[in-house]
Amino acid sequence: MKQFIAYLLILTFTLFAPLSLSAAQTEEEELKTMMIEKSEIFYSILRDKSSDTETREQKVLDEVSPLFDFNLMARLSLNKKIWKSISKEQRKQFSDIFVARIKRSYLNKMDIFADTEVLIQASTRVKKNRIQVTASLKTKTDTKEIIYKFYLTKKREWLIYDVEVVGVSFLQSYRSQYASFLKEHSFDELLKKLENDDEKPA
Repeated sequence: MKQFIAYLLILTFTLFAPLSLSAAQTEEEELKTMMIEKSEIFYSILRDKSSDTETREQKVLDEVSPLFDFNLMARLSLNKKIWKSISKEQRKQFSDIFVARIKRSYLNKMDIFADTEVLIQASTRVKKNRIQVTASLKTKTDTKEIIYKFYLTKKREWLIYDVEVVGVSFLQSYRSQYASFLKEHSFDELLKKLENDDEKPA
């Protein structure tokens, strides 16, 4: 699972942004172009040796954090029945932990990202308000296929809500893990476990 998350985060924190549709391009084409541009910005920051690690990490987070629907991702990582059964306070606490874990896991692996290469391959509309973008992540040893799933918000922005790595959904993986844990434990115990795991060294 940790390897899966590493591959996921290499790309999810590099490639996505809201779109402003031009007359000359379809939304699919615009999204593909924007992804390539964001990837270039990410790698430029990553390889800027004139800045220290902390500065580079902050620049990356400042660049990408507003571009994802993290709270939706957190909610979708739990099944509907579980989400409806917990309090507003528990929802907020879980969402905060979930988002923090994604960002921290990514930043802890930034040193290895410089040896990767991203190739954007195709952008396809699967529904009126859904677009999937296929990309390849090349490392020194292999190539992984990534499928990014975007939805159109009420503000007319395209934001990521899920990613598949070699056919495995990020959200489904978490949803399965959490559901399995909650069969024998309370939701407060899940929160405690996630908090404790987050405190462990990467």
